[in-house]
Amino acid sequence: MNKFEEDELYKYLNITKGLYLILDKSGNILFANEKVCNTVEVSFERIKKMNWIETFIPNDLKSYISNILKQISNKDVRLSEYVENEILTIKGEKRFISWKNSYIEENGVVTKIICSGEDKTKTKEIELYLEEKEERLKAIFDFSPLGIFITDKTGNILEANLAFLNMLGYSKEEILGRNYIEITHDDNINLNEEKFNQLVDNEIGIYKISKKYIKKNKHLIWVNATVSTIKDQYNEVLYVLAIIEDITEIKSREEHIIAQRRYLHTIIDQNPNIIIVKDYDGKFVLANQAIARLYDTTVENMVGKKDEDFFQNKEIFRKKIEYDKKLIDNNETKIIYEDIEDKVTGKLRNFQSIKKTITGISGEKQVLIISNDITDIKETQKKLKDNEEMLHHQSKMAAMGEMLENIAHQWRQPLSVITTSASSVRIHKELGTLTDDFLDEVLDAIVKSGTHLSQTIDDFRDFFKPNRKKVVFDISQCYQKAIFLVSSKLKNREIEIVENIQSVSIYGFDNELIQVIMNLINNATDAIDDNKDLTSKYIFVDIYKDDLNNAIFKILDNAGGIKEDIKDKIFEPYFTTKHKSLGTGIGLYMSEEILVKHMNGEIKVKNKEFEYKKNSYKGAEFILKIPIEEDKG
Repeated sequence: MNKFEEDELYKYLNITKGLYLILDKSGNILFANEKVCNTVEVSFERIKKMNWIETFIPNDLKSYISNILKQISNKDVRLSEYVENEILTIKGEKRFISWKNSYIEENGVVTKIICSGEDKTKTKEIELYLEEKEERLKAIFDFSPLGIFITDKTGNILEANLAFLNMLGYSKEEILGRNYIEITHDDNINLNEEKFNQLVDNEIGIYKISKKYIKKNKHLIWVNATVSTIKDQYNEVLYVLAIIEDITEIKSREEHIIAQRRYLHTIIDQNPNIIIVKDYDGKFVLANQAIARLYDTTVENMVGKKDEDFFQNKEIFRKKIEYDKKLIDNNETKIIYEDIEDKVTGKLRNFQSIKKTITGISGEKQVLIISNDITDIKETQKKLKDNEEMLHHQSKMAAMGEMLENIAHQWRQPLSVITTSASSVRIHKELGTLTDDFLDEVLDAIVKSGTHLSQTIDDFRDFFKPNRKKVVFDISQCYQKAIFLVSSKLKNREIEIVENIQSVSIYGFDNELIQVIMNLINNATDAIDDNKDLTSKYIFVDIYKDDLNNAIFKILDNAGGIKEDIKDKIFEPYFTTKHKSLGTGIGLYMSEEILVKHMNGEIKVKNKEFEYKKNSYKGAEFILKIPIEEDKG
């Protein structure tokens, strides 16, 4: 080829669309058309000084391309074959070129290698993208946590992934070829078939359904199925694709929640207490059977209505609505007492109601009301109060009987002195031996006895004085008053009191404590009196303050103790070990009532064996424990 021909060839190659490259046998660039220069981003003047293999071929392909050039130089390659390989631009960017090679020979020797190429970079990228996409789709199909299967247009399963197989417990061989109807529960077949047929007929593009599948082991599972189609370029349905989500656990939770709601509704509805929810305007949002029975209607009839819709006296219920509105506005919880008419009987029922502001399902403020019918409780409390007052009165009457006996003992001696003195004055006067000194002596004795009688009356009157005001008092002084009131009884029965008492002040009802102490002393006295074998009669009294700031009062006798089988009954009302003519059985009951309810204290009893003056005894020990309170007045 002469110079002219070569120049004409180069001009032609520059205007062609393809890449044209002329190399020597070592890969040095003799010519590169504009397409090549633009592709590798090097000017024509620079590229002619470069070696193609060293500059534009990736390292891992240099040996491969060198070998191809060698084969072409030796005429060992078929020129019709295409060679595809990557090249690098001068900036290092990759391009994928498909080459067809030829050569020019002189005198039978190859002198130049002609390479014509097409840039396949975009095509290769698309191919790689499609390959990667196919691999990703296959990975999604194979490893998706959701079950996926493909059927033909009749519903026969052609392919299924591992998740779907595990979901139903089948192997791939067992599931392929089966129709999806075979694994669908009877409850869902009709709807499923209808949707499937609409899908393959191109009437719909996709459908979703919740259904039950039958596993290989015959157990049922709940699934959400999303079913669509795979179509060809002409929009004809080729296959049906189903994506399956196992919702058995979710369904189980839903059923459990529904069951819980039913159970909760049953509890609310069958609860004997009134349970209602009202909105801000006083309309019933929720009501149970208890309120429906009271209003002589049904639960269904109450929802959406107000209280005033069921009663003629509407004004009282309007006030209740205003009260509830204020409670909601202040976000409060209140306990109130209210009376509601029973529409069946026409009587008023007493209720204790708890009203609490709550937030409704949609975020609106409501009031929850739980009302406890306390009508029977109030009636019972009234009866108990009446009974307690009766018992207290009986206790006072019993104590009065004891007091009359003690008054008789207290008055016997001074009355005897007065009678004897008056008789002596009369005798001396009749005999004419009455002197002024003797008269003065007798009158002094009469005055002293009268004063003693008056003091005795004052002391007994103080005991019976109805004082319901708490005061600060000394227990030891209460004890001394009680001892004085029963002293004659003790003296007549020759009972010795052994005292170990300290001054302890408490805050409470002094007269009531005197009554308790007298009850205990009288019981001890009676027990000693009943024991005819005693030669020595003792009552031991201890008063002190313990380490827990309690006042302790102990009274112990030596009468032999209380029988074990009745010891736990002695504080019951009307229980007595005495003859009916001698005891009422309310003394210890009232003593416990006074200590527990009025003084926040307690009373206990135990049998105790002890020694005194080298003799062994056994008796009942009553222990009173009263918290020491400060004067709160």
